[in-house]
Amino acid sequence: MIYFFLISVCLLLGVLSANLFTRKMPRLRAVLTAAFGTMAAAALGGLIFRQLWGEKADFLHPWAFLLLVIPLAVLLAQTVFRGAFARRIAYPLTHLQVEQASLRVLLTRWLAPGLYTLALVLMVVALARPVKVDRTVLPPTEGIDIMLVMDVSASMQKQDFYPNRFVAAQNTALRFISKRFNDRIGLVAFAKVAMLQAPLTLDHEALQEYISTLYLGVVDPNYTAIGDALGVAANHLKDSKAKSKIIILLTDGDSNAGTIAPQLAAKAAAAYGIRVYTIGTASAPGASLYSNAEDEINEGLLMEIANATGGKFYRATNEAELTQIYDTINELEKTQFAPSSSVDRSDCYHPFLLWALVCTLAAFLLEKLFLIKVP
Repeated sequence: MIYFFLISVCLLLGVLSANLFTRKMPRLRAVLTAAFGTMAAAALGGLIFRQLWGEKADFLHPWAFLLLVIPLAVLLAQTVFRGAFARRIAYPLTHLQVEQASLRVLLTRWLAPGLYTLALVLMVVALARPVKVDRTVLPPTEGIDIMLVMDVSASMQKQDFYPNRFVAAQNTALRFISKRFNDRIGLVAFAKVAMLQAPLTLDHEALQEYISTLYLGVVDPNYTAIGDALGVAANHLKDSKAKSKIIILLTDGDSNAGTIAPQLAAKAAAAYGIRVYTIGTASAPGASLYSNAEDEINEGLLMEIANATGGKFYRATNEAELTQIYDTINELEKTQFAPSSSVDRSDCYHPFLLWALVCTLAAFLLEKLFLIKVP
C-alpha cells in the first residue's frame, strides 16, 4: 500500500509539473491529473484505514475499489468533457459575455456533480462490504483429561497428616485443580466400593466445592478396593478425545476388596492410553503414633500399577510432601496446543448505502429545484 501511494504521488507530481510547461492537450492533462489524484487519495485513505482500524475493520470484497473509476469518469464527464455531451446554441456577441464567478455559479457548477460522485464512491465502498472485526486471540493452552481417585476409607482419618490424611488430601487436590485452568477434571471416591462422584468437567469451581463437602463414610469405609477404583476411572476416561489422559490415585493402604484385581485394572488403563500416578499417603511405620506395620502401604502394588501404565509412584509422609508431589505431576503433564483466534465479523455497509441515497436525492433536488441551469 505504501509503494502504491508513493508511485501515485510521483505520477501526480509529474503531471502537475508538466502543466506548468505546456498548454497542449488540456483535456488529457485534466484526465491524468484526476486519475493520478484519485489513485493517490485512495492509497492515502487505505494507509489511514490500516493505521487506525487495521485490526478492527476489514473489507470482504476489496476488488470492488477498482470500480472507483466509475465516479471518476462521471466527474470528468460533468466537468472536463461537459461540452462534448451538451447541446450547443450559437449566441451572437459572445465576445461581450462576462464570466461570472459568484458563489451561486460555483455551487451550480460543482455541487450537484460532486454529490453524485460522492454517492457513487459511497456505493463502491458499500460494495466492498466493510465489516467490523472482533478478534479474540486465545493464548496457547495446556489441557488434558484427569481423574482424581481419592481413598475415603476409615484409615484416612489418621492424624500423621494435619489435621488428618483425608483433609490434607482434600486441600492438596483443591490447590492442584486451581492450577489446571484448561483441564477437564473428574473425581472417583472409593473405599469398599468405588463411585464416580464427578464426571470430567471444566467447571472447576463446582468440582472444588464438591471435594470440599466430601466426607469419610460417603461409601462403606471399612475396606479399600483399589482395582475397582481404577476400573471406574479408566472406564470414564477411555472414550476421551484428549491427547493425554491420566489418573491420580491417592490411597493410604493396600487393596483388600473389590471385584477387579488392581494389576488387571492397570493393564486395562494402559490399553486405553491412560497413565496412572499413584500416591501413598502415610508416614513410615513407627514414625508417629498413627502409623504401624499392620496398615502399611503396599508400595510394590502401587509401583507396579504406575509402571504398567507409564506413570510414577510417589510416597508422601506429610502434607508438604503431598503438595510437592501434586506440583511435580502438574509440571510433568502438559500438552501444548497451538494458539488460535476467534474472529467475529459484522456488516457495516448499511450506513454507506444510506448516505449514498441521501447524496443522490440531495443532488437531484438541488439540480431540479434550486440550482437550475439555463443554457
